[in-house]
Amino acid sequence: MALDFGFGCVAGVTGTIAGYPFDTVKVRLQTQTLNHRLYSGSLDCFIKIAKQESILGFYKGMTSPMFGVAVINGLVFSIQNVSKGLFDNPDTYFSLAVTGAIAGCVQSFICSPIELVKTRLQMQGIGQQRKLFTLSTRLYKGPIDCIKKSYTRQGFRYGVLRGLSMTLARDIPSFTAYFPAWQFFVSHFSPTGKEADMPIYMSLIGGAFTGIAAWTVSYPFDVIKSRYQAARDHAYKNVWDCAVKSFRMEGWQVFTRGFLACTIRAIPTNAFTYPVYSFLKRTFDTPLDEIDETSVTTKIITNSKPMFSSRTSTPAIASIQSI
Repeated sequence: MALDFGFGCVAGVTGTIAGYPFDTVKVRLQTQTLNHRLYSGSLDCFIKIAKQESILGFYKGMTSPMFGVAVINGLVFSIQNVSKGLFDNPDTYFSLAVTGAIAGCVQSFICSPIELVKTRLQMQGIGQQRKLFTLSTRLYKGPIDCIKKSYTRQGFRYGVLRGLSMTLARDIPSFTAYFPAWQFFVSHFSPTGKEADMPIYMSLIGGAFTGIAAWTVSYPFDVIKSRYQAARDHAYKNVWDCAVKSFRMEGWQVFTRGFLACTIRAIPTNAFTYPVYSFLKRTFDTPLDEIDETSVTTKIITNSKPMFSSRTSTPAIASIQSI
């Protein structure tokens, strides 16, 4: 479990760096309203951020998810692997969906405050030149300051955990789809049906496919979460009020706003996340139950020193089970 956690952390950081600029575009589009529309679409948003706020504008609030996503991915892969013990056959689509749902539920309690901080920091200084943003008085100085002020204003439940219900509503179906989607891709595009035998470029494509599938089933909940977390404390009574008011004012299209940016973001983020995790696990994690028994038997028979015959063996490099 410790190795799964470590591999997940490395994979999470890699994916975050690759996809964070598109996440900023996604959040900006999700939270703008018809009365205060700054961007006409994903490309327009991307260009304006680059011109007005420089390249660093895309990475506002990245400190929080950089460390948070590492922990979250570590938890997700660890919990998902541990949950496999609940099933006799853990590699069926049903088993993968259930273990993914469990992992998504648990990690939401950590993910929610991290995304609260990320969203609020991403919304600061919209349209400001980098120098002006640095010199201006900002509501939040950084991630810690954002958490402190959120707690001071509304406490832990309604401040720090603001939007938790929507994070759960998003992540449970998202991870329910995530692991079966990867299994589906491996089964159909690996020459042998095993991920270890897929070319690197196919693993990257598979990671992107997996991420897009996971976001597609959960995206409307992410829109509500972002709008609720970014809004003033008393703008909405609760997440349901946020969803109803958003629908009444802007129609059903509001729940798809920023989806293109999200899809583009999912490609580099997930193209690296799962393949990196799988590569690390195949390379460094060799389960004891997959030791090459033939090699062990041969060494026991041929070894002339009995003191080593019962203790020495050469484990074969084992590949991770397809998940």
